[in-house]
Formats: sequence, C-alpha cells, structure tokens
Amino acid sequence: MKFKTLIALIFIATVVKVNSQAQENTDLYRVLMAKDSLLFEVGFNQCNLPQIEKLTMDDIEFYHDKDGITKSRKKFIASIKNNLCSTGSNVLKRVLNKGSVAVFPLYRGEELYGAIQNGSHSFGQTQATYSHLWLLEKEEWKLSRVLSYNHYQNQVDLKNNRIALSEAALNQYVGEYEFSPEFVLTIRVKDAQLYGGSQGQEVKINCYEEHKFIDDGQTHDLEFLIDEKGTVTGLLMKGSGMEMTAERK
Repeated sequence: MKFKTLIALIFIATVVKVNSQAQENTDLYRVLMAKDSLLFEVGFNQCNLPQIEKLTMDDIEFYHDKDGITKSRKKFIASIKNNLCSTGSNVLKRVLNKGSVAVFPLYRGEELYGAIQNGSHSFGQTQATYSHLWLLEKEEWKLSRVLSYNHYQNQVDLKNNRIALSEAALNQYVGEYEFSPEFVLTIRVKDAQLYGGSQGQEVKINCYEEHKFIDDGQTHDLEFLIDEKGTVTGLLMKGSGMEMTAERK
C-alpha cells in the first residue's frame, strides 16, 4: 500500500471516530443531557409522572436485567406509579455518575433522526448502566427504548470489621420501625446478636461502625438515627436499589 493511501485511510478513520460521538460542547449533547435531567431529576426523583409521559413515546420498551420487559408508555408509567411512587414520594433517588455519559448521533443520510445515550448511575447502593434510544418526533426528542443492566450492589467488607456490642448496647436499638404502613421492621436481640425481621422473615445484622449495621448477606445497610440526647429515633436503610427512612414507633 502506498504511503499516501495509508495516510488517507488513517485520516478517514480518525474523522469517523471523532464524529461518531457527540462532544460535550455540541447542541445534541446538551439537549440530551437536559432531557436526561427532566426525565430523572424532575420525573423520576420527584414522581412527576406527567413529565415522564411527555418525554416518552407511546410504544416505549424498557428492558431490565433483573425485572424483565415493560412495553408501552402506559405500563411503563404505571410501573413507576405503583411501585417507587406509590406514596407520592420516591425514596429511591437516581444520581448520575459524573463523566459517564456518551452520546452517539443517528443519521439517515444527512438527516439526524435519533441518538443513543449511554451512561451509568446509582440508586442508593445500587449501581447500573443504561442505554437510551432517543428519537426525533415532530422536532421533539422522545425516549423510545431503554436498556437498564449491569446492576450490582456497593458492599461493605466486614471480614475484619465486625464490632461486638454488649447486650445493653444492642438493646438501645430494639423496637419497631415503620417505613410504610405495609412495611414495619422489627429489631430484637437474640443470643447477643441483633436481628431484623418483617413479614415472617428475619436476618442477623452486624455492627461495623457506630450505629451502623449490615445484614449477613451484605445487601442492606442500616444506620440508626440518633437525636441530640443520644436516643434512637429512626432508621435509614439502603440496599436492593432502595434508600428508605423509618420512624421508631
């Protein structure tokens, strides 16, 4: 291959690579980041369902690596309303991982018809990756397809960090903690260990830091809330993709 031809091919490959991803200073990137904020910060985090409806297509499809497939805007919004927003306030806030978003334009010839947005975010202790397919519909960007995958929990390594507490110290946490009328967690002491139970199931929880505990499976992190007098007044629980606060009854 002649040297000039080789240089030309390298130049073309470089241009294709540069142009394949929208840079942060482009209008496309800024527009999709604004849509992302409206979708999650306003729609999801604040349970503003009309905002989510406005940003999604009628035939939206949502693919989740743990919870299956949801098809249609009606079912997609109903799922959010009946689960995370059932009380009108979402306890599971989405936080975008800074610097994780990449945007790739989609063209039909010279016409821009859509874009793929990839990124990662967290919901409490759960991390996940997402891919969104945005399409232009009558000059408005609408979310058409969602892939939500690579879900995993941030875990606390307790191999050498379990703190043994006296029974008197454990007793200060004993009681019932109401996250909702349907979900009350009962904390009790058994065999010098703290246990948490609800709806007939009970797990041992271990202290790893002052007022902080985690279950044996390292899936739920529990922090007991203390007032200025040192009295336990509530419980913050993180895990399984959720972050919830309960008052002590």
